[in-house]
Amino acid sequence: MDDVFFAPGWRGERRPQAWVIGLGLIGGSWAAALSHLGWKVSALDVESESLRWAKQKNWIQEGRTEWPDKIEADLIILALPIHLLTEGLARTAERVSEGAIITDVGSLKTEICQTGISRSNVYFVGGHPMTGSEKSGVRAAHPELFRNYPYVLAPMASCPKSVVEKLTALLRQVGATVVIRNPEEHDLQVALVSHLPHLFSVALALSVLEESPSGTSSLELAGRSFRDMTRIAESSPEMWQEILIRNAPAVLASLDVWEGKLAELRTWLEEKDGEAIAETFRKAHGVRQSLGG
Repeated sequence: MDDVFFAPGWRGERRPQAWVIGLGLIGGSWAAALSHLGWKVSALDVESESLRWAKQKNWIQEGRTEWPDKIEADLIILALPIHLLTEGLARTAERVSEGAIITDVGSLKTEICQTGISRSNVYFVGGHPMTGSEKSGVRAAHPELFRNYPYVLAPMASCPKSVVEKLTALLRQVGATVVIRNPEEHDLQVALVSHLPHLFSVALALSVLEESPSGTSSLELAGRSFRDMTRIAESSPEMWQEILIRNAPAVLASLDVWEGKLAELRTWLEEKDGEAIAETFRKAHGVRQSLGG
């Protein structure tokens, strides 16, 4: 075990304390999960109504709309929009007590992880829960949101191993499956399994705007498969605009892969090669079954 100074809550010397910076879907779910584990949770958010609602749910004990001068906590969750994360990390690092662990929940990891912090005895580990909802805001939050889903931790090489172990153990308590990736690897892989599906959902939803020859609407025939596949098209346009632009090189590379697969299927369809189509479905079944659940 490396020699690391941890805040009192991590050492079991007091009730553990957390601050959640940004009380939306993910931040609110963190607050709910931690409060259910017995943590004392405080939150910072510009929306006083969100803070009031979370207090009523007993997910937080204190709420602020402005940054405090000092943050006394063992854990800080940065649940801010991507463009505010770097500033949020800097503000948190200069206010937090020694021995604290700071983590974020942003969809991209390279920029925030390379930013890091310069204070000794304050630790940062990049994080990204691979779960969510097409709904936004604290009212969509849930203490079980992370259960049975991957949660990526992206520590820099300089991060002490014991810090990652502390955060890993906590994530397992809230039911998440911890996956370790370096920041660059995360951003490449998440483009394929998270960012691309949102593009597909949007494209499929927009495809029904193409009028049929008879002038009737295809939506009248939309059943479960269409509804399931377009559900995430309801996600925040502003959030996804930012994610896709910031991770454009990786998303474009993933689109190249997908377009190649689609071209194969198109060729087999044109050639009426039923066995090739069936074999593709068999392979896809294997991928889907490997996910479990």
